[in-house]
Amino acid sequence: MNSNMSSSWDTDVLEGQLFKKLTKYSLYLQKLSTASQVKKLLQIIEKDHVEQLRSLDQFIQESQTRHNKAVRSLELQRTDLTTTLSKYHTSLTAISNSNITAKAIHDDIVTVEREDLLIKKTFQFVQSVSILKNNISVIHSAIEARDHQLAAKSIHEVRSLPKEIVDSEFAKKMIPTSDIPEEPAVLIEKWCNDLTEIFQASFLEAAKAQDIPQLTSIFKMFPLIGQNSLGLDLYSKYVRGIIAEESRKIMTVETKKRGVFAQALLHLFKIVSTIINDHSKVISACYGDNFMIHVMEKVQKEADLQAGLILDTFNETRKVDRIIKAMNTLNSNRQDFPNDRVAEPETIRIRTHKINDQVSERDGGLKDIGDITDLLNEFSQMLQNWSMYSRFFSVRWYEFLNVTNLEMLTPPPPIADSQYFSKLQKDGFYMNFEILVTQCLEKSFKQSLSIEELPSINDLVLFKRVEHTDVFSYPISSILDDLSLLIRKNLILTLNTGQTQIFSRFLDQIAKFYQNEYLVRYMQTQLKNLQSRLNSSLVLKKYVPKTGPDGSLGSRASSPSTMENYATNKLSQFGFNFRGAAANALTNFQSNLQAVVSDEDAVLSLHHYLIYVNTLYMNPKVAHKLFITEILEENPRLLHDNFPFGNDAETLAKKVISCEALLAKQTTKLQKWSIKFLFENVLAHKIRTILTNILVNGNDNHYISGADDYDDLSTMHEFVTKWNTQMIPYENILLKDAFFDLLSLIVGCIIEKLEKTIWTLQVNELGATKLDRELSLLIATVCQQNYMLRERFAKLTQIVLILGFDDDDFDVDSGDLKEEISNDINWVISPQERVKARSLKIDRRH
Repeated sequence: MNSNMSSSWDTDVLEGQLFKKLTKYSLYLQKLSTASQVKKLLQIIEKDHVEQLRSLDQFIQESQTRHNKAVRSLELQRTDLTTTLSKYHTSLTAISNSNITAKAIHDDIVTVEREDLLIKKTFQFVQSVSILKNNISVIHSAIEARDHQLAAKSIHEVRSLPKEIVDSEFAKKMIPTSDIPEEPAVLIEKWCNDLTEIFQASFLEAAKAQDIPQLTSIFKMFPLIGQNSLGLDLYSKYVRGIIAEESRKIMTVETKKRGVFAQALLHLFKIVSTIINDHSKVISACYGDNFMIHVMEKVQKEADLQAGLILDTFNETRKVDRIIKAMNTLNSNRQDFPNDRVAEPETIRIRTHKINDQVSERDGGLKDIGDITDLLNEFSQMLQNWSMYSRFFSVRWYEFLNVTNLEMLTPPPPIADSQYFSKLQKDGFYMNFEILVTQCLEKSFKQSLSIEELPSINDLVLFKRVEHTDVFSYPISSILDDLSLLIRKNLILTLNTGQTQIFSRFLDQIAKFYQNEYLVRYMQTQLKNLQSRLNSSLVLKKYVPKTGPDGSLGSRASSPSTMENYATNKLSQFGFNFRGAAANALTNFQSNLQAVVSDEDAVLSLHHYLIYVNTLYMNPKVAHKLFITEILEENPRLLHDNFPFGNDAETLAKKVISCEALLAKQTTKLQKWSIKFLFENVLAHKIRTILTNILVNGNDNHYISGADDYDDLSTMHEFVTKWNTQMIPYENILLKDAFFDLLSLIVGCIIEKLEKTIWTLQVNELGATKLDRELSLLIATVCQQNYMLRERFAKLTQIVLILGFDDDDFDVDSGDLKEEISNDINWVISPQERVKARSLKIDRRH
């Protein structure tokens, strides 16, 4: 390849030189003019000819050398290729011979393996026959020696042999002897039947004698002779007998003892659980895990029966049905007195006692709240015991079934179709429990109303701000503490039952109870009663109870209701009530009497009203703690542990959240109503009064300020003093949320009045600056650090801001601010309002 390239290159070079020389000769020929020039040209041509010949000789010589080298190289390669081909043919011959040899070896190996397999099979057959013969001899001797366990073990070994060996002709001929002439299969079947009868009798005898080691030993023998089902049936019957016997022992205790039935049911389920846990080891080892399912089904049937008996005895002994009937009768009798809510407490108490006595005589005794609480605790514990047992049984069931990829736990058939579970639903036990919970909650709540305590707030009626350590340092009614304890107790009772239906319905019931009994019948009624004594002339001050002639406190000072009745009765002697006295003031005598008799009572009513407002605003916080914090946040596994089946825990978690949201929604309506009344009927007039001189700096509507009165902010300082006097006590007493809502209404009132005032003013340049200072001081006084309320003054501050701009900042044509200035501010007033605000300024240039 290299020689070819070199030859081609040399040829190109020679041809190029020849062309150049021919061109040169042509030029010389054209210039020839003398003979000497012809001679000279000839010499040049001859010289070039000699040089070209020499170059050609050299080129030919080199080309031949390269060619010879290439030929020799090809000859060598041909020689190497011939050698390789020779070796290749030799290898092919060797491989062909190896294939023949390998096939022969493979055939020999297959033959040897087949012979080896036949030999092993024959050896195994002979060995099995030998084992069969030896075991038959051992069994025969063991049965004669009454060593039944050895016989059973040998039978198990024979049964482990392939059936075709036992039934083979070889075995039939080789094994029978003169002492044991029967065929092996016949002998084994006969011995199994004999041992079955023996083991069954021995098992029953050991069970009767409570010989547990002997019982366990015999129980292990049944699988050895192929009687798995019989062994499990006997064992199940024995275990059911244990359960029944233990149950009878449990029920012999004193049934009137508190909580005895819950303990009895717990003990019963403990026995069943112990049997499943402990005896499963023996069953799994001798029978296999799958046989535990059979035992668990049998055991559950007995547990169902005994648990049902305990439940019936509980129902009869505790007279649950009669108590429920008595409660229903009591409720129906109370419905005959629809005016109980407005009746006097003593009248209600007497009437309730009469109804209770009548029901007690007719229905066997209506239990008091303590007895009902004990009954509920025991009832709840019984349901909880069933729930825990159901979960345990279900988990073990799927373990024995070797189900490991279970996404959610579902009750297996013995639990889902349980007679005890069906009894709880169909025989009204769930309904009875729900009725007891509801009645206990309502009755306990009514008792708590009779012992309600309202704290004194005199220590908070101050003109300096009081720092509260937490929300619980604010004054609230004791009824909220009692209610939260009642709800929490009943939440625990119903949640611990582990019954989805009960807990779900209780959440529904608590929402109804909270709204109807607590918010409407109690809180709203109390607030309405107090509202009749509140008016715009009432001032929040410390309550000083009146003293009698002997210097002691009057009886009305000890009880709010007594004080109210006393004041009402006194005033009714003169023909008017609180509302009439506040509205009419017919004579000076009556006015003076009101000042003497009702003033302090009205102050106390205002105190109580604020306490109830606080109580309302505390409700959502307490509800959030009870439902969200304690159930979902602090104990995230609580619902999952108590309601393990399916999606019950997730469903109930959503319902708990919904219930808490519903309670908050119901409370919010009453909160807004109570705060609105307080503002409109007590504070609105006072706020409008202290706003009278605000933004007044001259006669009529002129707000003209000069150097002499520019720094005079006495009007605003007077407002600040009056504001603090009026509002700081409310701020000390009311919860932050309640005070914020109250302040929101006051801010709305202030904004409405100030806006009307500002639009009527005529302001000069210094007056605009002073107006801005006064408005800023007012906003700071009213809103303090509450920026949400400060934002509501945005319209007013922007109107005043317009008054402070220079004339050069306004467009002459539109009268509005120039675009480059107005674009930098987020306006809440319209361009028209900006133009109108600028017109308030009387010293503008254009």
